[in-house]
Amino acid sequence: MSRVVISGYYGFDNLGDEAVLAGTIEALRCLRPDIEIAVLSANPEATARAHGVRAIPRDRPADLLHALRHCDLCLSGGGSLFQDVTSWRSPWYYLGVLALAQRLGRPTAVYAQGIGPLRGRVVRRTAARLLDAVQIITLRDQASLAVLDRWGVRRPPIALAADPALLLRPEWSPRVMAERSRWGGGRCFGLALRSWADDRWLEALAGAARAASHRFDARWICLSMHPSDDLTTATRVAAEIGAAATVVRGPFTPCEMLALTGDLALLVGMRLHALIFAALLGVPLVALAYDPKITAFAREVGEPCLDLDAPDFLRLGQTIASAAESLPERRARLLAAVAPIKARAALAPRLVANLLS
Repeated sequence: MSRVVISGYYGFDNLGDEAVLAGTIEALRCLRPDIEIAVLSANPEATARAHGVRAIPRDRPADLLHALRHCDLCLSGGGSLFQDVTSWRSPWYYLGVLALAQRLGRPTAVYAQGIGPLRGRVVRRTAARLLDAVQIITLRDQASLAVLDRWGVRRPPIALAADPALLLRPEWSPRVMAERSRWGGGRCFGLALRSWADDRWLEALAGAARAASHRFDARWICLSMHPSDDLTTATRVAAEIGAAATVVRGPFTPCEMLALTGDLALLVGMRLHALIFAALLGVPLVALAYDPKITAFAREVGEPCLDLDAPDFLRLGQTIASAAESLPERRARLLAAVAPIKARAALAPRLVANLLS
């Protein structure tokens, strides 16, 4: 039996990160049925219940030390852990877990991560030193390869994989069927938004959504990938759109949200994993980039991406309309584009399984 400790942003009710964890656990168990997985979590009870793993409070040093001392591998990932856009403290926590595992002489690996941006010089140097000491690095996107090259990380093998959420399958549970019945019949477009510094874009987006609703006889479904952060924004934009909008409140598992996303005709989104869910099931998308990871994914699947730092609201409406006018062709092209990326997603668990052999 091999014991693996997984470090990541887990137990915070963020469906994107829970999708990463679900995809990671399922793939590793498929390859190594004897594996024992422990997850560092902000809500150990919820994590253990949702994923069938041993969960360790991430903020209890004694528990963390005990788990790392007795593991065969410390796995850091996936997601975007080594970045200081959301918080300057965040990368120090995840680097600290890696440093402790290495100090204890435990093997370490970086799993399907997006790297950066790290704006502080000290944290960049620390990250480069610790990442250069891991056994293997698998990355989520090409942009992360370039970041590690700039940082001078050379020693461990580095492989391009993809987001573990691409390995998930939709779950049409009774809860999903009940939610879907609320939408009624007809065409449904999706919105997957998060809060943003400048609120003016919400009104402009709602205006573009109203216009698209009238032109294409579509209903807008407002998703919340991180309800504690997103639900207020979803409710507000739905109120701006009016009667043609429905808010999805959940709670749903990642596989349930994947099923709901697959029933959309089009998705406009800021949340990376909403975009990944859409691409995985061939739902054409319009990405709204607040972070380089959004731009990187949209570019990789060949879908339009608009920058929220320099919003062009006229172009936004035109881009939504253009996507809605050619859905069958875009769906076929998107499925073809995502197929090799999905195949890459299977590489990271295979490499980790080899480490444990």
